[in-house]
Amino acid sequence: MKLRFSFTLKIMLPYLAIAALFLFIFLGELVEGHSPVIWLSAAGIVASIIVGIVHIVWLKKPLYRIRNLVVQLTRGNMPVFSASKATDEIGDLERGLEKHVSNLQQIAAFSRSMATGDFTGRFDKLSGEDELGEALLSLKDSLMESLKDSESRRREEENRTWSAHGLAKFSSLFREAEDNLHDLSRVLMKELVGYSEADVGALFIAMDQEEEKGQVLELFGSYAFDREKYIHQSFEFGEGLVGRAAVEKEVIYVTDLPLDYIKIRSGLGEDVPSSILLVPVMLDNNVLGVIELASLGEMPAYQIEFIGQLGDALATTLAKVKANLQNRKLFEQTKKQAEELASQEKVFRQNMEMLEKAQDEYVLREEELLKEIETLRKGSS
Repeated sequence: MKLRFSFTLKIMLPYLAIAALFLFIFLGELVEGHSPVIWLSAAGIVASIIVGIVHIVWLKKPLYRIRNLVVQLTRGNMPVFSASKATDEIGDLERGLEKHVSNLQQIAAFSRSMATGDFTGRFDKLSGEDELGEALLSLKDSLMESLKDSESRRREEENRTWSAHGLAKFSSLFREAEDNLHDLSRVLMKELVGYSEADVGALFIAMDQEEEKGQVLELFGSYAFDREKYIHQSFEFGEGLVGRAAVEKEVIYVTDLPLDYIKIRSGLGEDVPSSILLVPVMLDNNVLGVIELASLGEMPAYQIEFIGQLGDALATTLAKVKANLQNRKLFEQTKKQAEELASQEKVFRQNMEMLEKAQDEYVLREEELLKEIETLRKGSS
């Protein structure tokens, strides 16, 4: 069986052995009666015990202190203390423990900052073998990546909500649209510029030219536009960016505009836009119009996608309004033709009545002439 001695007994063992040696000498000299040796051996016994006790007290004081600190650490508490300035092994042990506690405090502070979402704090590993530091830095990277993914999903959800709300908003506006393309275009551009990050906007609608010359894109509604080229207020298909979007039937997003292309006026003066967006409004691959938006900044991708979807919804509305206008025009033409026909019928009826009256008068006159002829014939006989 292995013997186990307490720490105090281990320290005292050498001193007890010396004291036992002096005790052996003391007992031997006590029998022989050598008084000086007896006193020296007795003094050696006492001195050995006293030095052993002093050694225990001197050694166990810092060890008790270190033990208490370790106990607090095992309980999760990180005490604040200052290591002694001793240069022996105990001092090295205290300084090592102090550095360990300081490192744990840094880990705790760094962990608390990450818990609040602050990843700007810096943490350096103690060495290349610092597994805890490596795990903590890996946790930081994982949390940052998770936060980025969460933020990305949140923005995507906000963008989807924004787009859905916008489609519902403008769908309601389209349902309430009357058969007036100018009013519809002005209201649409005003609401669209206010809802998106655009600063100005215009809507061009494809209209038939006279004498079967094809179609032209005419400006029907705008918001905050001030551009000299809009004096003509129309574009041929293929002319400029507006006509190009109509011919290519694709969304055009330009960020390198010419300096003289357009000016955006504000309370601070005039600025050149940073980007312009042109979206063809199509139904069954037929271009019904073009939406043009300009912005002092770049337009987000989700807004460009939304305006493309809005163009599809607008195409149906434009087709309906133009069909209604065409039907109304045909109705007015038919009504006018019916009125003209009714007027002609009335004139014809009047002419027929006059003709019948004239014919009656002619027959009556003929009868009267026959009577006069008969009377003259009888008189001559």
